[in-house]
Parts: sequence; C-alpha cells; structure tokens
Amino acid sequence: MKRLLLLGLVLGAAVASSAPAATTTTLAITHDGYVPKTMAIATGDSVVFANQDTVAHQIVLRPTTGFTCTANLVIQPGQSSTCTFRTVTKYSVSDPNKNTAAFKGTINVTAGPPSLTAAPKVVLYGLSAMLTGQLASGQANQKVDLFAQECGAPEFTKLTTVSTSTGGAYTFAAQPRRNTTYQARFRSSSSPQGLVKVRPRVTLRKLAPRRFRATVLAAESYAGKFVRFQRYSSVRGGWITVRSVVLRAGSTLTTPINPTNVSTATFRARIRARLRVRAYLTQAQAGGCYAASGSATIRS
Repeated sequence: MKRLLLLGLVLGAAVASSAPAATTTTLAITHDGYVPKTMAIATGDSVVFANQDTVAHQIVLRPTTGFTCTANLVIQPGQSSTCTFRTVTKYSVSDPNKNTAAFKGTINVTAGPPSLTAAPKVVLYGLSAMLTGQLASGQANQKVDLFAQECGAPEFTKLTTVSTSTGGAYTFAAQPRRNTTYQARFRSSSSPQGLVKVRPRVTLRKLAPRRFRATVLAAESYAGKFVRFQRYSSVRGGWITVRSVVLRAGSTLTTPINPTNVSTATFRARIRARLRVRAYLTQAQAGGCYAASGSATIRS
C-alpha cells in the first residue's frame, strides 16, 4: 500500500509540473558567417551565440529589448553567450565589424505555449481545482482562454478568459462536475492538457442503533448502484465490507452544483457499537466519469 501511495504522489507531481519546456538552440559564428542564418523560436526559448571562429565577434540584436543574455555580446573565440527571448517580434542579427551578407541573420520569435497546472488532481464533488499557469513571454495584461472537456463531452468548450498578471501568471478556480480535462490557449498556441478527477460526495449517518443512511451527491444519479458499508479492522489493518446496499433516487439539489442528484439508501447492519465504519463507492460503481469515493469515518 505504501508503494502504491508513493507511486501516486510521484505521478501526481509529474502531471502537476507538466509545462511546455523551453528549448535552447545554437547559432554558430564561423569564419564564413552565421550557421544558421535564420531561426524560428518561441517566447521563453534561448539562443546560444557560440563563437567558433579564431577572432572575436560582436552580436548586435535589433530591436534591443525583449531579451536577456548571460554574458556580453562581444564574444571571444571559443566562448558563447546565451540570450532568452520574451517578446514576440523579428530580430535582426549582425556583426558591426563584418559588413557582409554572411554575417546578417534573423531570429523570428513567436508566442510560446502557456503552461498549465491543475491542483489538486482529485477533488471532492462541489469543491474547486485551481488552474494556474504562466506565459513564456512573462507579459502582463494578456488574454488567456481556458477550455474544458468534461467526461463524455465530444470536444473542448471555452470555460472562461483570464488576464495575466505580473510575470505573465494567471489563475482560475474551476469547479468540475465530472472528471474534466483542462487546457489553456494563447493566440495560436495551446498548453499541455491537465486532468482533474472528481469523487462523488459520499456521506454516512447513524440514524439509530444498527440503522444507517448512506447518501451520494453527484451530477448524475447513482440509483441502482451499490455502496459498501465497511468497518475498520485494526487486526487486518484495513476495511472489511459488512454488506452492500443499493442506492435509490432521491431529490435534486441546487448546491453545491446546480443541479445535483441525490442517491440514498437507508439500511440496517448487524454490527457492534463504537466501531469505525464508513460508506465506500468503489471505482466500478463510480463509473468512468468519476473516481472512487468514501465517506468520513463515524462510530457504529
């Protein structure tokens, strides 16, 4: 069990950090000129200006803003300087000491894809997942469209539009009804997709000695499905199913999400008092659009 929990944490961290990786390309400065002379990169990418000649060369970029470099652009033989570009524009590259076509180049910077992180990866029905991300350009006051594809839906639909703040960051609280995949889009670029799973809201209430009521809230009815009434065994170190009960259709609520379907079951169980018990909806019963879910623990 510990190994499974650890694996889940590792996978969750990997998904949460899924952001488009910036790339680094090299523009070689040779005796015969630039190689290559034309480059296409995205915002957030870097270019290494590597002097492979036997004499010093100076790199001049125009426009002169929208990038940062790790070293001086007067580059000695065998040395290099790396520049990271943040602005969508076309840069000319030249060497003022080499007035030939071989030492004239172009760097085309297009809008890089935004990043997207959804956390937590599994939410209880009615709660929110925070969608956060950042533009590679770091620009504020930019419009980023957020799209969602709910389980069972044929395609993504627009959820909302958010504005970036300082550093190109954005955030939005999404309230998924079912397992939902999210994506951020900025101009013609799209972020990696992020999946948020939803656990139906399962509750268990003791009505009288050996009499209980289990309730499941979700965007769909669970009438006809089973929940397991379980007790905790300290000897076995796990949950033991006492019985399975069939849910019936209940009312429809406007909270926590409108509409919310209520599925419920009132039942008796021959069980000692003061044991730790819960109601559990297995993955098989939860279905493909929800995650398995259990109630809080109460005393029998």
